[in-house]
Amino acid sequence: MQVIVAKYSGFCPGVMQAEDAILATKEKTKEKIYVYGYLIHNQIYIDYLSSLGIETAEDLESVKPGSLLVVRTHGIDRTLEQTLRERYSLLDLTCPKVKRVQKIIQSFAQKGYFIVITGKREHPEVKGLVSYANRFTVIEKEFQIPIEIEQLATEPNLSILIISQTTGDRSLFESTIKAFQEAGSVYRWTIEIHDSICSITALREREALRNLEKVDVTFVVGDKLSSNATKLFNTLRAYTPHVYFISTLKDLNALGLDYSSWRTVQVVSSSSTPAFVEKEIVTYLESL
Repeated sequence: MQVIVAKYSGFCPGVMQAEDAILATKEKTKEKIYVYGYLIHNQIYIDYLSSLGIETAEDLESVKPGSLLVVRTHGIDRTLEQTLRERYSLLDLTCPKVKRVQKIIQSFAQKGYFIVITGKREHPEVKGLVSYANRFTVIEKEFQIPIEIEQLATEPNLSILIISQTTGDRSLFESTIKAFQEAGSVYRWTIEIHDSICSITALREREALRNLEKVDVTFVVGDKLSSNATKLFNTLRAYTPHVYFISTLKDLNALGLDYSSWRTVQVVSSSSTPAFVEKEIVTYLESL
């Protein structure tokens, strides 16, 4: 069977950088390494780190002051970060793109801007982003847009920054921009826009969509915890029902699919899917 692996599949540059840094640190020290929360949203990879002696700490009760503590790729609340720097030896592996968004929000907040963030309110990245704002809202669904506009309608001449979670949904981001710009012309708002959606996720989606017409079926490989994996699956599934979300080779086999009529399949992995997981699945499919 022919297997097409979509271009840009797998770890994004930010995750690659974090992996290189944490593994290099592990080689240099005998000290135990703790990661505050999941380094990336993939349980298989978290288990892999654990096998290397790199422990994921959901809370800090078990982490002694002075320990080597890693900040996850999604970033954290800025007040918490300062506290951690005073208490631990901190290795900040926040994705550079996320760090940039944090700085942009902080800069505009200092100028008095109201910050509109499109994304998931409970996502770790967004929880960190909002800590850099003074006044803000998080828009998760399109139905929220007119509600948020109505709440701000009493504030003419308001300055607003619209920005997105780096793995956010582009259609939501663009709908938010359009609605706020239209309202802004009425209420005399100043609207600033920063397109912060990671280009790699968009490029991966585009390549995977292009491949749909070439393949019999597509497998999206990722963890259900991953925002960009879920978005990738939903995007592709909107065009064809022949798309399946799997985390492992075991998941693939559990689907009980009939491979006999397939000639070509596509495999595309999220930004938080380790290469060894994708390779195992691709090797298996190629052997059929």
